[in-house]
Amino acid sequence: MRLNQLMADWTNAAPRSRMADHLAVLMAFSLPWSTTIFGVFTVLWLIALLTVIDAQQFRAQFRRPVYWLPVALFCLAALGMLWADATWAARIHAAGSMVKLLAIPLLMHQFERSGKGFTVFLAFLASSTVLLILSWLSWFEPRINLTPNKIPGVPVKNWITQGVEFVLCIFGSAALAIAMWRKQRRYAATAFALLGVAFLSNMALVASSRTALVSLPVLLLISTFRYMKWRDVLVLYLAIALTAAFTWFLAPNLRERIASIQQQYMLSQSQQTSVGLRLEYWTKSLKFIHNSPLGGHGTGSIRGLFEREAIGKTVTGDQIVANPHNQTLYFAIEWGVIGVILLYAMWITHFLMFTEMRWISWLGIIVVSQNVLGSLFNSHLSDYVEGWIYVMGVGVAGGMVSKLRKSDDALTGSNSGVPTGC
Repeated sequence: MRLNQLMADWTNAAPRSRMADHLAVLMAFSLPWSTTIFGVFTVLWLIALLTVIDAQQFRAQFRRPVYWLPVALFCLAALGMLWADATWAARIHAAGSMVKLLAIPLLMHQFERSGKGFTVFLAFLASSTVLLILSWLSWFEPRINLTPNKIPGVPVKNWITQGVEFVLCIFGSAALAIAMWRKQRRYAATAFALLGVAFLSNMALVASSRTALVSLPVLLLISTFRYMKWRDVLVLYLAIALTAAFTWFLAPNLRERIASIQQQYMLSQSQQTSVGLRLEYWTKSLKFIHNSPLGGHGTGSIRGLFEREAIGKTVTGDQIVANPHNQTLYFAIEWGVIGVILLYAMWITHFLMFTEMRWISWLGIIVVSQNVLGSLFNSHLSDYVEGWIYVMGVGVAGGMVSKLRKSDDALTGSNSGVPTGC
């Protein structure tokens, strides 16, 4: 009897659609913790989704650049393997880092029809909150770290990845606090506001990523001037200025991270520093791009170029990399001007998708903006966790925005797609 029920559920599309939604929630929850578990959930999600996807509607949606540009980037990476001067293992690995972009149109299609998009974001926030608690605990007592030899306050992965996650949670908590406040749910609004403060305090006192710290004020400018009245913005900025001044005096970790930028730059002339290494990567990358500007050197070619550049020179392992720590340079080296044009076209179209006055558009624009800003100092789109954060954030939020736009059009009887309200 149980087997018959399972077979009946599988032949019915509704349970499989719910299964795909639940698996997307599990993907969001597992992403901050384990790439292996996340990968398992991703494969199961893809299988479940492909059994219920509306192929005709899905094909029709590919008229929109937000759908086909991520696919075009992956196709370019796949084609780039043909002219790369690298081992096939390096080519396949580099192309594989772009496969996740194919999930963006799938997620958009799914959450344009599903009502579980909000749950996906809540799952990521809840998971990151658990990570936040563990970060504070491991800072006070380093012996409770899950992985040996980890930096206190960074229980899993690294502080760059943790910084990306916590920055998103700061703005996500703020968006939810404002939404709850407007619904007269004062206690919920206060709880989300305090949660955002807890994430911000952790970045200031416990583990500070310089990339995340640089992106914070820019993201604040983007979000407040777009989604808040100017009087509210002035009050908010005054409160932030007072809080920042107070935090600066109480957070030696924050002062050390900011001061280290100039210190490492000055020391880079005589010794190896992280800032000096980045400058070296970028200088050499510009030389590689100059040698093949149009189509690049091919997929997976970066490490080989750095290795050939090091022939006859005394270098360390840190000076030979497969990642120049800048997404634009990464694309320009491997796929030339064509790759850079496609990359920026995708970023711009995804950014413009979230210009509406909605809280979900706020989250979407923060996801895109953070990826662009973070990609100035790292290759966040090519990285695993940071890249998947972009894919899931844009895919789920994009689907939710499209669903709300269709709902507005149905109510107004208009095909203009212009939203109303926040």
